[in-house]
Amino acid sequence: MKLFTRLSLALALTLTAHFAHAADAAAINLAGQQRMLSQRLVKSWCQIGLNVQPEISATQLGDAVRRFELNLTELDRVATTPETRAAVAGLRAAWTPLRGAVLGMVRQADAAQLDSRAEDVLMAAERLTRVLQDQAAAPVSRWVNLSGRQRMLSQRLVKIYMLRQWGVDNAALREESERVQNEFIGALGNMRQRADNPVLRGELDNLALQWEWLHTVLATEGAESFRLIMAEGGEAVLQLADQVTQLYEQTNP
Repeated sequence: MKLFTRLSLALALTLTAHFAHAADAAAINLAGQQRMLSQRLVKSWCQIGLNVQPEISATQLGDAVRRFELNLTELDRVATTPETRAAVAGLRAAWTPLRGAVLGMVRQADAAQLDSRAEDVLMAAERLTRVLQDQAAAPVSRWVNLSGRQRMLSQRLVKIYMLRQWGVDNAALREESERVQNEFIGALGNMRQRADNPVLRGELDNLALQWEWLHTVLATEGAESFRLIMAEGGEAVLQLADQVTQLYEQTNP
């Protein structure tokens, strides 16, 4: 009977830890989605203005707004510490002006201000993601954060390209485009080096191939005429990065 009691207790503790780790990973994934959506909103908004798949881009924009707000509601629910509650409140405060801007008229004159508001949301979402990761016990939470950030970088890179195509161009944006590419390559190499799951490794290899294609398009002379290719290539990278993030989220510590 004592042995049975000890085994039952051990099983209960194991299940409790498993569910806690799963909840941590899910919360980090949600916060990471908010980073990506901040960039996707501006990217889709610019594509509408540039007449790049305008109907698809408008659908993306509306979906991104709805997803952001649903995620905020869920993050409110899972924020159980003063630090996470403060971070969620900061994200909500940054979101309000961005939401109003993206639902207004699409005008080139407003693009720079819209992007500035999106940067505020990105910083707030990054702050929340780091707080959640710091509070998580499972090492896999770091990989959920890292792979989730790749989703954001895919949208950030295309966003910068579309902003420059629409006349919002400066040295800082050009430098940021290079930095984003370098960060993506570095993080991808880190994940591939440490991946021991064959399914995960296969998805990372697919992501690397798709990324290399997008990276090559950017480096090609005459890339200013590749708006549609960049839009579609960014979507492909985003989908693969999201699949990788889901695999990490489902990994048992």
